[in-house]
Amino acid sequence: MDEFSREALVAEFSTFLQEYHDEGSSDVSVGQGEDFAGDLVQLYLALTGLKNEVRIESRQFKEALDRFRSLFDIIESGRVELAQELDRRKETWEAQTHKSMSLMFLEFLALRDRLEQSTRMIEDHRPSFLAKMSKRESTWLAGVAEGQRMLLRRLEQILLGQGIDAIKAVDGPLDPQTMRVVGVEKHADKENGVVVAEVLKGYLWHGHLLRAAEVRTNKKEEDHS
Repeated sequence: MDEFSREALVAEFSTFLQEYHDEGSSDVSVGQGEDFAGDLVQLYLALTGLKNEVRIESRQFKEALDRFRSLFDIIESGRVELAQELDRRKETWEAQTHKSMSLMFLEFLALRDRLEQSTRMIEDHRPSFLAKMSKRESTWLAGVAEGQRMLLRRLEQILLGQGIDAIKAVDGPLDPQTMRVVGVEKHADKENGVVVAEVLKGYLWHGHLLRAAEVRTNKKEEDHS
């Protein structure tokens, strides 16, 4: 409240008190009335000052609240940026980890392929006549083959435990998403496009393609009759 408004209110209030005094009061003397009026004026002035102080305090509180809100907005913006940065780093770490794991599992699959090939070679080996006469050599070959099979089974168990499953391809339809055609065969008793042979096994890792299968599909002879 400005000085002019305050003086106007004081004057108005003093006029009211004077009129009240002029009406006369048998119980209050002139001196007592003037003292009473003065006390009321002082009380009014005190209340006016208190009101101004409250206004000042309210304005200061509002300014402090605005600064707090601004600071809170800055903190919230920083929190959001930090969360986004952590998400980006997590995605990058997961992608790098996935790539590293995929490369490692592909090496395991290559090792599995070599074990399977060597096992088949030993199983398909046909010893000479003299070798057949040697029981020792036959026993040794059988032991080596069994050891290879044990290693192969153990490696497949490890891969299965990591969520790696072989793609079932033979006798099924060609799936371009998980299979790659590397050759064709001709079988009259099979439908066109059916997978008839598997050159290289394909694998899924938790449902996602790890290595595509290399297959040969069927192609029927055209009937020109």
